[in-house]
Amino acid sequence: MNRSISLTLALLAALAAPPARAQQGVNPIHPLFAPLDAAGKKVKATADVSLDATCGACHDVAYVAAHSGHVPPRAKATCVQCHLAGGKLEVRPELLDAEGRLKRESIRIGTPRPSNCTACHGLITGADGPVELPAEAEAAPTPDGRTWSLTLGEGAVVSPQRMSDSFLNLEGKAGLSSPWDVHAAKLVDCVACHYASNNPGRTDARRTTLKYLTDDPRRLSTAEFLVRPDHRLAEESCRGCHDPMKAHEFLPYRSRHMTVLSCQACHLASPEAPAAELIDGTVVTLAGTPAIRYRNLDRRPGDTLNTATVRPFEPLLVERVEADGVRRLAPVNPVSRYRWVSGPDRAEVPWSLVTSAFLDGSGYAPAIMEHFDANHDGRLDEQELRLDSRLKTALVTDRLRALGVVEPTIEGTVRAYPLAHGVPSRERALKDCDACHSASSRLSRNYLVASYLPGGQPPRPVERSRVELAGVLAPTPGGGLALQRGPEDTPGGLHVLGYTRQGLTNTLGFYLFLAVFLGVAAHGLLRLLTQRRRAGLAPHAPAGKSYVFGRYERLWHWTMAFSGIVLISTGLRIHAPSGWLLGLPRAVSLHNAFAVVLMVNAFLALFYHLATKAIRNFIPHPHGLLGRMLEHMAYQSRGIFYGGPHPENAPGHKLNPLQQLTYLALLNVLFPLQIATGLLIWAAGTWPDVATALGGLHVVAPLHNAGSWLFLSFFVLHVYLVTTGRTPTEHLESMITGYQPVEDDGAAPERS
Repeated sequence: MNRSISLTLALLAALAAPPARAQQGVNPIHPLFAPLDAAGKKVKATADVSLDATCGACHDVAYVAAHSGHVPPRAKATCVQCHLAGGKLEVRPELLDAEGRLKRESIRIGTPRPSNCTACHGLITGADGPVELPAEAEAAPTPDGRTWSLTLGEGAVVSPQRMSDSFLNLEGKAGLSSPWDVHAAKLVDCVACHYASNNPGRTDARRTTLKYLTDDPRRLSTAEFLVRPDHRLAEESCRGCHDPMKAHEFLPYRSRHMTVLSCQACHLASPEAPAAELIDGTVVTLAGTPAIRYRNLDRRPGDTLNTATVRPFEPLLVERVEADGVRRLAPVNPVSRYRWVSGPDRAEVPWSLVTSAFLDGSGYAPAIMEHFDANHDGRLDEQELRLDSRLKTALVTDRLRALGVVEPTIEGTVRAYPLAHGVPSRERALKDCDACHSASSRLSRNYLVASYLPGGQPPRPVERSRVELAGVLAPTPGGGLALQRGPEDTPGGLHVLGYTRQGLTNTLGFYLFLAVFLGVAAHGLLRLLTQRRRAGLAPHAPAGKSYVFGRYERLWHWTMAFSGIVLISTGLRIHAPSGWLLGLPRAVSLHNAFAVVLMVNAFLALFYHLATKAIRNFIPHPHGLLGRMLEHMAYQSRGIFYGGPHPENAPGHKLNPLQQLTYLALLNVLFPLQIATGLLIWAAGTWPDVATALGGLHVVAPLHNAGSWLFLSFFVLHVYLVTTGRTPTEHLESMITGYQPVEDDGAAPERS
C-alpha cells in the first residue's frame, strides 16, 4: 500500500512539474532508494551499480525492456540516460545516508527533459546562448548510442532561438527571423509528442485493440503504470494538435492534399541545419572522425561546422506510413553509412582499430599518404580520403588484418530519416504549387543518394523501413548512386495535376489537333490562292436580311464560347508546365467556376430548345440526308474555291447536315463525357474516398484529357468555318446581330 501511494505521488509530481530546459530539479516525492549491484547488495560507487537491480526494486525492468524502442539492437539507452539529470547516476559515500540510500538532494529523477534527449539524438537547446554545433557532432558513434540522427540525419535543430541569432554561418542569415523550431518557441517539449503509450495522464491517446471502440475508457492505475510503463513511445502526428482543414484556405482540393501529403512535406521543405549525405566510417580524418559528406555545406579546408556556409537543402519526397497508419508523401533524408565489419557475424570493427590503421601519432601513416595523396601536397583532401580504388581498399584491408581483424570487409547501409523536427514558422512553409504541380516537380527530380561508394559497394536499405522509394537506383558518372525518377515513378502511384503525363491521350490528341490545324491551314491557304481567279467576279448580292438567331440563342452561344475558352486555357495551365502568369490555385478555381457556368448554361439551353422545339435544328432530316451531306462536302472541297453557291439547308433548319451531326456528337457524347470525368476529378479532390474507390485518377484523368484535345480541335475547326461565308466576317456578324444575309438566287454574277 505504501509503495502504491509513493508511486502515485511520484507520478503526480512528474506530471505537474513545469517544463525545465536545463536540468532536473530535486524530486521531493520520489522514494529514497539504495543503489544496488547485480546481486542486490548496496554499493557505494557508481561503477558497481546495476541499473536493472536498482530500478527493478520498484519497476518491472523486464517489462520495460520488452516494451521499448530504446533497447538493442535499435538503441542502447538506459533509464538513467533518460530520467536523471545529466544522464548519469552519481554514487559516492558522501551522497548516501546512514542506510545506504541516496540523499534527497541527489535524487534528480523525473520526466525526460530535452537535455536528456539531446544526449543521443542531436542539437536541442534552450533560449540561452547562441545555437552552435559542438565538435563531437562529427565524432564516431559511441558505445552509449549517440548518433546525432536528429541533426545530421534530419537537418534539424530544436531550439526557440531565431535562426539569425545562431552561431551557424547560414546562407541569407540576416533574413532568417523564424525560430529554429516553432514548437520549442511555444515551450512544447519532447515528451509532449513522445510519451509512454500507456500513460494514464494522456487521455488524448487511443489505447484499445477493440475495433468497435474509438477510445477505451479503461486506464491503468497510476501505481500500475509506474511499475510497468510502456516505453514504446508514441509518435504523435501533427494532426493530433492541428486541424489542417482550417488553416489552408488557399489550397484547392484541401481534403485531397491532406490525405496524400504529410504536414512536413510543405513545412519542412527546406531545412537549414547541416544534413549528412554519407557517413564514411571506412576512412579516418586527422581529427579521428569518420569522413562525413553533407548535402548542404560549402566547406573549405579548415572550416568547422559553424564556420562553413550552410544552405537549405531539398529533401526527398517519398511515400511513408505515418504515425496514424496512413501512407502519405513525406520528406526524408537518405543517409548512407559505411563501416568495416569482421568475421562471419559481420560485427563492426572497433573504431580504435580503424583509427590505428590510418593514423600514426598525430598524422597519417606513411603507407596511407603514399597511396592516398594523389597530388603529393602532403595532405589528404576530401576527394583523396576515399576508398575509390582497389589499391586503396586492399591497403586498408591488409592493415586491418595486421591489427588482428578477421576477414575485414566493407558494409554500406542507407537509411531514410523522416523529417519531423525543427519546424520553422509558417512563413517559411512551401506555398509554391509549381514545386509539385509542374514538369520540374519535386516528385520527378533525380536525387543523389551517395556521391561516391566506398570500396565500390552499393548500400543496402536498412530493415523495418516504413519508407518506399519510387524510382530506380542507378550509378552516377562520378561513381556515386542516384535515385532516378520520372512521371511514371510517382510515389504511391499518385496522379499529380500538372506533373503526371497521360502519354497515350496526349500523343493521340496532339496528332489529331495537328491534323485539324494543318488541314484548316491548307484549306485557308488554298482559298487565298484561288481568290485571285475570282477577283474579277462580284459576289452574289444579298436580297436582304433574315432574323435567324434570337437573343437567347446568341447569349447561350457566347456564354458557351467564352466558358469553353476559359476552360481550355485554365486546363492547359493545370495540365501543362509552369511559366504562366496565372497561378495554379487561381487556375483551378477559375476552371471549376466556369465549368459550373457551362453546365448551368447547357441545362438552361436544353430546357429552352425543348420548350420552343428549337431542338429540331440539331436533328438531321432523314429525307435526302446522304445527298445533302455529299453536296456540302463537295462544296467545302471544291465549290468554295471557285465561288460556287452555298448549298441550301433543309427547309426549316439553320444548320447544314454536317453541322447537325457534329453538334449531335458534341452535345450527346463529348460534352457529357467531359462533365462526368470533370465531376469525378473534382469529387476525388473534395472527397478522397472517391479517388480510392476509383483506383486513383489514372483512368478518369486521361479520359478528361482526351476530351480536352477533342474540344480544342473542334474549337480550331469551328473558328475556321466561321470565316467561310460570303465574307470572312459574315457568320460572326450573324451571331452578334442575329441577322443573316439572304442571297438572290436569280441574280447573275456581274463582272466588275
